[in-house]
Amino acid sequence: MQIHSAMNKNIWAMILLLGLAACSKDFLDRQPKIELTTASALATNENFQTYTWKLYDYISGYGGTPEYMVSQEYNSDNMIQGNVGQQSAYMNHTKIVPNTGAVTPYLVVSGWDFSYIRQVNVMIDAIDHSQMSQEKRDHWRSVGYFFRALRYYDLLAAYGDVPWIDHALTEDSTAVLYTKRTPRETVAQHMLDDLEWAHAHIGDGNPDGKNTINQACIELLISRFGLFEGTWRKYHGLEQADIFLQACKTYSEKLMERFPAAMPNYNAVYNSQTLSDQPGIILYKQYAPNLTDHAWGPKSIGSAAGSTSEVTRDAVDSYLCTDGKPISTSQVYEGHQNMYDQFRHRDNRLYFTVEPPYKVTVGTPNSTWSYTSNPKDAEYIQLMESLMKGYPLTLQLPFCLWSTSMQENAITSMCPVFASYNPTNDIAGATRLGYLFWKQWNRFPLDGNNNSTTAYPIFRIGEAWLNYAECMFELGLFNQQVADMTINKLRPRAGLPAMEVAHIGTDFDLNRDSDVPAILWEIRRERRVELMGDGFRFNDLKRWKKGTYLNKMQLGLYVRNAAYGNKLSIYGGGSEGYVQFFPKPLGWEDKYYLEPIPSQELLLNKNLIQNPGW
Repeated sequence: MQIHSAMNKNIWAMILLLGLAACSKDFLDRQPKIELTTASALATNENFQTYTWKLYDYISGYGGTPEYMVSQEYNSDNMIQGNVGQQSAYMNHTKIVPNTGAVTPYLVVSGWDFSYIRQVNVMIDAIDHSQMSQEKRDHWRSVGYFFRALRYYDLLAAYGDVPWIDHALTEDSTAVLYTKRTPRETVAQHMLDDLEWAHAHIGDGNPDGKNTINQACIELLISRFGLFEGTWRKYHGLEQADIFLQACKTYSEKLMERFPAAMPNYNAVYNSQTLSDQPGIILYKQYAPNLTDHAWGPKSIGSAAGSTSEVTRDAVDSYLCTDGKPISTSQVYEGHQNMYDQFRHRDNRLYFTVEPPYKVTVGTPNSTWSYTSNPKDAEYIQLMESLMKGYPLTLQLPFCLWSTSMQENAITSMCPVFASYNPTNDIAGATRLGYLFWKQWNRFPLDGNNNSTTAYPIFRIGEAWLNYAECMFELGLFNQQVADMTINKLRPRAGLPAMEVAHIGTDFDLNRDSDVPAILWEIRRERRVELMGDGFRFNDLKRWKKGTYLNKMQLGLYVRNAAYGNKLSIYGGGSEGYVQFFPKPLGWEDKYYLEPIPSQELLLNKNLIQNPGW
């Protein structure tokens, strides 16, 4: 009875409340005083600043699975992930239409997912209802436009046509939720218009503090996006390529005025505890000990299981020799039949990216070592000492296993070390192809989580120089002056002579793709080696419409198999030749230039049309 009595009282109370609500039409529309709404939460400059911190998480860096910059390279001709069954889905024809828009391995654009766009749009929509001045409103709208364009850049590069959404949607926004894909040209123009508006309104300096989005960051994004979209349009037969190439030119020039120089040591760009106030660094990720650390670097590259990130012979061959010529015509190239000769007289960036060859005698315990009796075994140990002078905690030889104290408690006796032949039981740095990717290797002390805190370069002037050089060629404006403003600013720290445009003829590189003009081939070469492992190459091949480069075998070091117990797989068979690990690629298909839309999205939205070939 007591229970039923209580229920009756509650029912009558509900009826009374509903009756009162009917008399006061806005009763149910009132927000509780203790509940935050978008309008109340985003009212002041400080509110917007706090909200945008989470938007920075979208920007890639060290950490995460898979690593963005390296994972993109696994789908290109630059690198492999040296594990069984891990060959590129594009090369192996295992790429399929996904069910959902979740993260696709080695794509890392969060799939067909617009949740980040909504996060940005929530902020942008709140601006006009805020308590801020017009100047502050313009500033935060500019920041929002930057982040929205950053996400749309990845979506456009992956899918082509995508829905353009410029307001936060709700469950009632059915007209937009179930709309058609917006044509690529419309999305691209919206992005460019937004970024140019943002550049004019974001304000001078660093209004939100050091190392935050500013005019220079917007200039870099326009430089990157303008080059991508302009060349995609040119090589895929679309119109208005010059609009985007001109944008790349204009904003690259603005950025080049701000940043006349780059960091003097290439390796320091990737292995510094901080990049604050470094020349040419526009934006970077700073990590904090025990808080926002990462496991990329000595912990991952030096693991007991060996590295899985490896560079291909094709990529190694792309590095110039010290006379400024490619291996096909260089007078100082000593051949490829042993690694010592292959690495001699080469672009210094090769040594900073791929572990050079060496051999030492490991003592007992295995934390000690000594030189062998062969002087050649010490050549690259001493070269790295010279190149890293002043940077004593980075890229030293011999290679060693990571340890908590960062002591050399497991010296690797030689490079290369092959995973399939390891009689000395070296436990770090084993590879399948012979070329260990060690660009982020260092010996900085780890924090309490046994992780690294090296800073990651998000935007740097080196990329802008390369963007500018390429877009100027595409606009018919590349000459020696442009080369001196761009590529020849990168060459000194690589130990190379300056590019001399007049000397680059059709026979400059005998291995050149004959469809690519000789000078453009050299501009693309410079981009490839400067940005090796940074995550650009796969998108570069797609925008150039050169997916067929992936049809090449991903080969490794030239070896005599008897020296390795005849346990290595040699391309073409025989007793010596190039090491191979994965089978021959099945061949590029044109449908791979655009990603497939997930099948679930097609079922939910009948207005969506799948990309060609899928």
